[in-house]
Amino acid sequence: MGWRGKRRLGLRAGLACLIAASACLPSATAWGQQLGDANCDGAINAADQSEVIVRLFNDVPDECFGTDANDDGFFTAADLSALPQLLVPPPPTPPSPQGPAITFFGLATASGRLAAALGEIEPGLPVFYRVTGTGFKVVIEGAPGLAESPLGLGVLEHDPNDPARRPDLQIESNRPLGDGHLAVCDERGVPGVDPPDFGPAQTIADALNDFACGFTVATSPRAACVEDEFGLTGFAGRGTTAQFCLAVGSQLRFPDGDTQLTVQLRDAAGNLGAPARLIVRVDGGPIPLPFTATLTATATLPRPTRTPTRSRTPTPTITSTPAATATRTPSATRTGTSTLTRTPSVTRTPTRQLSPTPTPTGPPTRTFTLTATPTVTLTATRTSTPTRSGTRTPTPTRTASPTPTLTPTATVTPTPTSSPTPTTAPGPIVTFFGLASAADNLLEPVEEIDGVPVYRPTGLGFQIVVEGGLGPAGRQLGQSAFADDPDQRPDLQIVPSQALGNGSTTVCDNSPPAAGGVPAVDPPRFDDELDITHVMNDLGCRFDNGSGKALARTSPCDACVQFDGEAGFVDRRSHAQFCARISQYLALAPGDTLFVARLRDQAGNLGEPAKMIVRIDSPSAAPATTPAPAALPATAPRLCGTPLAGAAARPQLHY
Repeated sequence: MGWRGKRRLGLRAGLACLIAASACLPSATAWGQQLGDANCDGAINAADQSEVIVRLFNDVPDECFGTDANDDGFFTAADLSALPQLLVPPPPTPPSPQGPAITFFGLATASGRLAAALGEIEPGLPVFYRVTGTGFKVVIEGAPGLAESPLGLGVLEHDPNDPARRPDLQIESNRPLGDGHLAVCDERGVPGVDPPDFGPAQTIADALNDFACGFTVATSPRAACVEDEFGLTGFAGRGTTAQFCLAVGSQLRFPDGDTQLTVQLRDAAGNLGAPARLIVRVDGGPIPLPFTATLTATATLPRPTRTPTRSRTPTPTITSTPAATATRTPSATRTGTSTLTRTPSVTRTPTRQLSPTPTPTGPPTRTFTLTATPTVTLTATRTSTPTRSGTRTPTPTRTASPTPTLTPTATVTPTPTSSPTPTTAPGPIVTFFGLASAADNLLEPVEEIDGVPVYRPTGLGFQIVVEGGLGPAGRQLGQSAFADDPDQRPDLQIVPSQALGNGSTTVCDNSPPAAGGVPAVDPPRFDDELDITHVMNDLGCRFDNGSGKALARTSPCDACVQFDGEAGFVDRRSHAQFCARISQYLALAPGDTLFVARLRDQAGNLGEPAKMIVRIDSPSAAPATTPAPAALPATAPRLCGTPLAGAAARPQLHY
């Protein structure tokens, strides 16, 4: 008897049981089988999908009625589509005292100084205030729990078809960050999870991986991302064994208002620890007064002990709370905070752009002109001295001093104007080519080699920044960093001397989990070769205008560089800025990588190339100190709201 006959017999037997209402016991191979259990093992899982495929395309006896996943009475391809709906993912591991303890959860400034909370709106929920939604760090530290299992260090463990694959750092935001893009680890934003939920859904696993993959991990205090008032790096919490740090740049801009972050950690044994929460309040208005939790102020005192060295508001608030009743607490807080409100305003109004900028611009240009010209004028004076006999020796000395001062000013004036445009190419000039930190601050070159600046960043997340201004042709800059046809070249043309990441030759493979790197062009050149064109597009598509498009940023308000929390172009003459963040998929190889870039205007004119070197220390080298943010450049920046100066206009330092 064939399998179809057996199936008919099974149906008849089941029908007979129902008609007779007898005590027919369902077997594991007949009516007792649940929908979707195609292999009769009593569970619905991925193995059933394979079984359904085998039975659909092969003449195999169907002894399990669970293959009819959609319960329509037929076994067709529709059952294969319905089966995933029946798959129940395993619930995530609930938090346990055995899991890791969070020793610190807070914010730090872009320079690494720990920020003080305004207060706690309820026990265990502090509020941190920010004027803007970027330019700060989210810092999480942990230690082993009661299980004494080492803290897990994974920040990316993703499978789009397995919701159980989650990172060891599990953090959520109740509101979208950046553009809230759903792609995992694309550095374009993080979706919100509201209310906070660590449930078994695939969307939760995707959001956890998307947020966590931007964090860097430090297991040594020397590599920490925070520092004390003496500039010494270290962990913020007691007993910390690992630190997770995220520099919030324009890609993950926090929205205005209150955003709640919830985090839990997992150890190497899979134990989850208790979650912690905080609120980031973004408001461009005046800094609000600190507050305290009214009835449970004493219970929440241990949290400020993590930041005793900051000596801002928590110290006076803590000492005044026990001494006063609940009605007197606000008055004590106001008297203590009036100084706090004035202190930030005083430090913000100078803007730090006034003091550094005049200092570098004035003296450097004059020292170069004075040292160059006296050598020429002195030789001229000495040749005239022998011809005029010794009688007039004092007179030439006096006449020679006014002569050098007049001659340099006339001859040196053309020199600065010709140096910005040492080009015969009519295309745009590169007004700035360098690096910015993950917190959007400029980095200072460590040296120059034959006039080429050398940068030495640490970690990942730093940015390549290219700015351009009008060239001799006076045409507007092109805005593309990636050509729609990868065989054509974009307006930003940049090549590296060493491969980035895995050096994948696939153009624009920047979508995880199949993301790849960029091949090398060694030596860097712009020859008319198709492979070089592909490299330009492959690297260029990593540049982002802040909205996920490979285009230039044409407004300083959208710039990826900040000056004391205010966005702007590095050079006032810049008309456009290109920014690319170096992710784990673009990690640079140890040693020196030479980048060469040039720009093209809308008329197709190309400009002269600019160069920079990015130096990455080998893993065996001594740990490098985190590069300090650069001082304001010699040419004044073009901040958000600052009008564009003329192409040949000299920057005016009067903000």
